[in-house]
Amino acid sequence: PYPSLASGWSISADGLTYEFSIRDDLAFSDGTPLVAEDVRRSWMRLLDPATGATAPDVLSVVAGATARASGDAEEDEVGIHAPDDGTLVVELRHPASYFLEITATPSTFVVPPGADATSGWQTPETFVGSGPYVLDGVEAGDLVLLANDRYVAGPPPIDEIRWISGVDGDTSTAFDRGEVDLAQVPGWDATWIAYDADLGPRLHAAEPLTISYYGFDTTQPPFDDARVRRAFALALDRERLVPLAEGASSAPAGSIVPPAIWPDGFAPELRSDPDGARALLDEAGYRDRADLGTIVVNGSGLGVEPAAAVWREELGVEIEVETMNFGDFLSLLATRPPQIFTISWIADYPSPHALYGLLLEPGAASNYGDWNDDEFETLLEQAAQAADEDVGTAYSAVEAHVAEQAPVIPWAYGETWWLVADGLRGLGNLTVGLLDFGRVSWDG
Repeated sequence: PYPSLASGWSISADGLTYEFSIRDDLAFSDGTPLVAEDVRRSWMRLLDPATGATAPDVLSVVAGATARASGDAEEDEVGIHAPDDGTLVVELRHPASYFLEITATPSTFVVPPGADATSGWQTPETFVGSGPYVLDGVEAGDLVLLANDRYVAGPPPIDEIRWISGVDGDTSTAFDRGEVDLAQVPGWDATWIAYDADLGPRLHAAEPLTISYYGFDTTQPPFDDARVRRAFALALDRERLVPLAEGASSAPAGSIVPPAIWPDGFAPELRSDPDGARALLDEAGYRDRADLGTIVVNGSGLGVEPAAAVWREELGVEIEVETMNFGDFLSLLATRPPQIFTISWIADYPSPHALYGLLLEPGAASNYGDWNDDEFETLLEQAAQAADEDVGTAYSAVEAHVAEQAPVIPWAYGETWWLVADGLRGLGNLTVGLLDFGRVSWDG
């Protein structure tokens, strides 16, 4: 991360306290002063259960944050303080080498005082922001963004941006016609675009930060037993199955941590052992596979048929695949997760903790399978505190434990592809799709 609203920061010798110096004369887009209290208030809004935020766990390393997000603590018990207009002090539960990365994620962006749990403050008539652009209006479903003259870095190079909600025909055709300057394209299109004489040179692959995985409801039989979960993982030959299920633009995954953020020395093992899988089921007391009952797999968002076919054939289990719309699927995850479910996730910041912490830590909102493992927590905390030269070894220990306990089955790493107009510069890493347009410009 680079200095923005903060001109700099200091870290205590024990790594537990961060003090940020907030710049003078900052303002929201409507001219309202922006001070350290606005940062504190925005972060507290993220943690307030009434907000219903989807990712409060990005701040879980902050002292008292998890208790506040679950409704078990008050604001004054959280380690986020603004002693004056120019100072923000943050206290952590334990040292965390990735904390500065968290402060640069969208979840921690500063929102105006009028921001509440509704979307009313986000309309063109009422929108107030602190970023490089403000919402000027909506035209035929397209967002019109205008440069914010009060942005901390000054007005951005491009005066107006139109975020197109839909195009006639497919995206690549619209790009070729000059209707859009930046367009994300699916992997199956990228395979032919790469060989197109005109479009190929303008096709860009973003660093792969996307992971698709299978999760288990670890609170109920049979998947409360790690041997059963591991059996289902070992039965899958992902190197063969992923290309069949996901296409050439995906790669088989051996970890929920995408390769783009693997630390040095981190090398997950991609194993397949159907014989070992069957032995594990026998050992767990399911020699008669009928005792497992019918295993329900929710396939929303991921093609599961090749995996389901292998589980039927190699393990001799009865599998039922159910599908539903994404909204119903999210509601189901929040109330009663399926026995096996599928998720795709993008790392919020470039650290293995962005996956391990948000998806598997006990109490995390996105730990849908409700896995709770004391040794995992200990190993993850040790990795967060590891010296730079030891980070790879520390996270390898985390990965080895996750692979052994198998609360999830990593499935596929997905590549993200974009068409970028000639002369468009400063886009940075396009993987997440959350672009810092304040740094984007045209040549010349």
